[in-house]
Amino acid sequence: MDLGVFALHTVMYPGQGLELTVFEERYRRLMEDVLPEGTFAVVAIRTGREVGGDYDPHRVGVRVVVDGHEVTDEGTYRVAVRAEERIRLVGTVAAEPYAVWTVERFPEAVEPRDRTGPAAVVALAAWRRFLDAAEVEATGELPTDPTDLSYTLAATLPTLLPDRQALLEVPGPAERLERLAGAYRLEAGLLRALKGQKER
Repeated sequence: MDLGVFALHTVMYPGQGLELTVFEERYRRLMEDVLPEGTFAVVAIRTGREVGGDYDPHRVGVRVVVDGHEVTDEGTYRVAVRAEERIRLVGTVAAEPYAVWTVERFPEAVEPRDRTGPAAVVALAAWRRFLDAAEVEATGELPTDPTDLSYTLAATLPTLLPDRQALLEVPGPAERLERLAGAYRLEAGLLRALKGQKER
């Protein structure tokens, strides 16, 4: 399928929502074509500028649907989107007035439950240790599905865009959860070390 592409200096994960403020002409044209109930791709920028310039996108992103929108008196769009599924950019279809790419679905790898189950337990334990170290209380309920859980934990991990993108590109939930467990253990250790230095 062919989709218009909205490029950002951020990574979206399936199931995640985001509010876009759209003022640049190329993306206003995209909104004119897809609203009110269309779909498009959101991808993270590998190199280049988010506004008013060329960019090279990461080749894995998400397909989003519109949950709601409004247009200001100045013609700026405020669009609430939700990521439905992971997609891969295959080839360029058009560059003007906005980028259009042929994309293909990038489904999660099928993994045995005897791997995903333990991986989820270990990742949750590491996440809770991180919250304790950060002195933050968890709010809301976490998903029980391993794939949904992996993306929820990935979205809250304090890390940089390349690491977020790498988590999006992991083939399946078990490996993603295993990586997240290691990342949260590291973050918890750093927080405890910083706290120990301050108490000296």
